[in-house]
Amino acid sequence: MNHTKNNDSVTELSVLVQSDKLQLLYHQSFPAIFVSMFNAALLTAILWPVQDHDVLLGWLGFLFVTAIARLLLFIRYRKAAPQAQDVLTWEKPYFITLTLSSLTWGVGCLLIMPLDSFVHQAVIFYFLIGMSGGAISVYSAHRMMTLVTVAAVLLPATIYFLISGEFLFVGMAVGAVIFFISTIRATKVLGFAMHQNFLMTHQLEISNENAERLARIDELTGLFNRRAFYEHGKVLSNNCQRNKDELAMILMDIDNFKMINDKYGHAAGDTVLREIGKILLQRLRKSDVFARIGGEEFGMLLPLTTVNKAMQLAEELRQVIEATTITFEEKKFAVTASFGVTSDVSDIDTLVRQADMAMYRSKESGRNAVMQGQ
Repeated sequence: MNHTKNNDSVTELSVLVQSDKLQLLYHQSFPAIFVSMFNAALLTAILWPVQDHDVLLGWLGFLFVTAIARLLLFIRYRKAAPQAQDVLTWEKPYFITLTLSSLTWGVGCLLIMPLDSFVHQAVIFYFLIGMSGGAISVYSAHRMMTLVTVAAVLLPATIYFLISGEFLFVGMAVGAVIFFISTIRATKVLGFAMHQNFLMTHQLEISNENAERLARIDELTGLFNRRAFYEHGKVLSNNCQRNKDELAMILMDIDNFKMINDKYGHAAGDTVLREIGKILLQRLRKSDVFARIGGEEFGMLLPLTTVNKAMQLAEELRQVIEATTITFEEKKFAVTASFGVTSDVSDIDTLVRQADMAMYRSKESGRNAVMQGQ
């Protein structure tokens, strides 16, 4: 069971980290759309005197269409503002539009490359190297997208130069291959560092949340502790005062708890407390605020509840506890509890004080009783 929980936790963290990477990708790569179009316009201007204008304009136009598609995707993403794992649904359209744009550069540059001008071919290759270098920094949040982008932009021209047989171009192509291999290594190191950074951030957040939760939960019973009872209780009592709603309180104390500890040991006392916690969890509503507020003392705040209803509930709890058999190390014994009940549209401190006085009257009357506050 714990193994399953650990697997679920690892899966959840993995999803959160992947979402963070994609969010960063959308955030930092938006300017790349305009950089790509500026470089394309500049390259078109350089090739204008030596290449067919229709070919250049066709390539530039297709690249413009992919840029518009990416721009619309970014606008839709920012309008939707997805969070957590919802971000992952935006990964596929991002990958598709980015790959189309990258292939338009990589394959398209072969189509616009002047076959009779080595200088302009070298210029085109220079642009492709620059675009690939920029992709490493812009898309570094997602290693696979970085590698696909660099490969789509750079490899078509690199392969063309390798098979051209021209010594200069073969040398440039070999340099590009070395660059691509270095990119694989660099993105692995960078991606791992970024992954660990996101992972540690979420692990720290989860640790803080768990610590904060444990600071408000009684470890033995799983109920709220005294701190949480008063924090939630103050909010609840303030709301009831503002809306003029009834708010009842039950204070309960286990009878002769010290005697149980002395006779059976503190572990037996812990068993009793856990059983009481289970009973309260089964009998009380989700809207109620209840907690272990002392050693063997439990408090219950019941919104929208009359004092008569609270008295009925306290009596039901008293009977259930009295009828419950506690089993500890093959020993069986029963326990009882004393209750104090009050109802008022006042602050939580007043409610606790009134319920406490009623509970002690229950103790004085012989214990295992329910008394109403004055």
